[in-house]
Amino acid sequence: MTEEPDVPLTIALAEYEHLRDASRAVHEQSTARFTFFLTVATAATAVSAGLVTTGTPGGAVRPAVLAGLGALVLLLGSAVFARQVELNARGRRYAVAATVLRTYLARRSPELAPFLLMPTLDDPGPFAPEPFRRHWLRDLAGQAGTIGLINSVVVAVAGATGLAAVGPTWLAGVGAVALLAGSVAGHLVVVRRRVAHSARLVGEVLDRRTALHSG
Repeated sequence: MTEEPDVPLTIALAEYEHLRDASRAVHEQSTARFTFFLTVATAATAVSAGLVTTGTPGGAVRPAVLAGLGALVLLLGSAVFARQVELNARGRRYAVAATVLRTYLARRSPELAPFLLMPTLDDPGPFAPEPFRRHWLRDLAGQAGTIGLINSVVVAVAGATGLAAVGPTWLAGVGAVALLAGSVAGHLVVVRRRVAHSARLVGEVLDRRTALHSG
């Protein structure tokens, strides 16, 4: 006598496998973009340092070249930052989706629950739940935050250079600090708002489905 196939379990495991593949793809895309941007930024910094220390045949050409390199890094950094924020948000939603499926498996087989170390909706285990509301330093230390920090340094250097050309050195220093702080804060606001948006979407879905299941 053949055993009846467990259709719900089969679907759940297939969905979990799909989520794992999707999470891996997001991680690989995010890492590749981050590495590419760091490579470009490092190369631009090396070229700029070379121009500053060795000079160029035409003195008037050097500021234009430095400005062009800075604009290139900032333009690329802004684009990569925006994409990185979206990939991070998508990765968090995939992680929550996997948590929900683990919850289904744990509730389906209570004897299995004590051996699940990854978080479920019923028990976070030794890991913290998805960090939708985490400290801003963690956002700054992430890939998107690091890109935002590099962008902010470029903005601060550009602003300090412009202020130094028309005013005293102290004004350039104060302006650079203000621009750096403002730009970093702006990047962090974007990251945290995107995280909060993802948290709100996930919370609404879970609340709606819980209400439907209860009804």
